[in-house]
Amino acid sequence: MTQPALSIKDLDVTLGGLPVVRGLDLHARAGEFVSILGPSGSGKSTTFGVLTGEVSADRGDVRITGDALHGGRSRVAYMPQRDALLPWRTVLNNLTLGLEVRGTKRAAAREKVRPLLEPFGLEGFENRYPAQLSGGMRQRAALLRTVAQEQPLLLLDEPFGALDALTRSQMQGWLENMWEKYRWTVVLITHDVREALFLSDRVYVFSPRPARVAAEIVVDFPRPRTQALFADPRFAALEAELLQQLTRA
Repeated sequence: MTQPALSIKDLDVTLGGLPVVRGLDLHARAGEFVSILGPSGSGKSTTFGVLTGEVSADRGDVRITGDALHGGRSRVAYMPQRDALLPWRTVLNNLTLGLEVRGTKRAAAREKVRPLLEPFGLEGFENRYPAQLSGGMRQRAALLRTVAQEQPLLLLDEPFGALDALTRSQMQGWLENMWEKYRWTVVLITHDVREALFLSDRVYVFSPRPARVAAEIVVDFPRPRTQALFADPRFAALEAELLQQLTRA
């Protein structure tokens, strides 16, 4: 059997004496898009913190492509809620930042990201500064910076949460198309049920703190997906089921 890209088994995390995660089990297969939904403060970002190495677990078996998670260089690429672009660096120099932090020389990093400028809709903007970009373009730049690190697992923490409704909808469609093209292994944190169903192969629902998996929903709508899917009665039924699971959680 092929090793999953991510495997978390029996994870416990305590922060400041407060149990945040207890007995958490989840996984993501290579090339799979998985979302995590749950109440605020339920341990979603803490789980990401364990994967990035910023949070220490009390116990649990966490593996990325079969290798146990331990100290040292992380094997995930993380995109936070805000784009975190540095205002004093050009777009191109922002895109290379993750690679530079991992030890790649700037010239080599630039050559790595240049082929991605066109598919990410950033060609011709590489010498501008973040303040000169729209919100959607900033998020595309942040995602490009993330995927350019070529890690086996992408962690996206509410990447579109700060965008207006129209731009957010456009970005969801764009991300679906990009995922179809590149087939990254993605774990997404979101509070948007429709976003989770539209983008994902599976959705985990977390319980209130301390987090555990309260439900796991398989999303088997064919791809590529468009917003016409929202009018499908099966989508509405699955959305209602997921909302009910959240209510129970």
